[in-house]
Amino acid sequence: MKMTAKQVSLSLLVLASTATMAKPMPNSIVVDDKAVVPVVKTQVIRRVEGQAPVRTVEATVFEVTNQGKDIVARELVSQDNEATFSDKGLSVPVLKQGGVIVPTSKIEVIQTLKQDEQVLSQKKVIDAAGVEIKKDGEVVKRQLLLDQQSHPEANEKMSHAVVSENGTVTKDIVVFDEAQPAE
Repeated sequence: MKMTAKQVSLSLLVLASTATMAKPMPNSIVVDDKAVVPVVKTQVIRRVEGQAPVRTVEATVFEVTNQGKDIVARELVSQDNEATFSDKGLSVPVLKQGGVIVPTSKIEVIQTLKQDEQVLSQKKVIDAAGVEIKKDGEVVKRQLLLDQQSHPEANEKMSHAVVSENGTVTKDIVVFDEAQPAE
């Protein structure tokens, strides 16, 4: 009888420890309606003899949410090698309808490489998927692949994110972050 009680308590202990390791996913994520309003656009062309011209386009865009109560200004900057100003004006305001995103899966892998208790590099990979149900009933399958690598000794960090909608890549972003030396 005592042996059975020990086995039951050990199995409960194992179940409790594995349950605490998993982070629960939210049941749903509500995406609010949003209006995107372009406000200002500035173009500057820099010419240096012997080099290709560099055109810099800076734009300010307002994102209006919460029925006009929340306004966020975003600064967008792009550069290219065009020698003429663009005739394209500001875009018309866009209303993006919200919806509900239901997470379906999330896999997170964290790897740490150590030598003599010193962290040489860390890598974090996230593969998440979900289904967005828009207000008009349209269903969109979304997927996020995120790969982050950091080297604490060199103060370098690299992030690569790929966002897909219905199997088509919509965003592919790579960000390098290097710490600047102290002056």
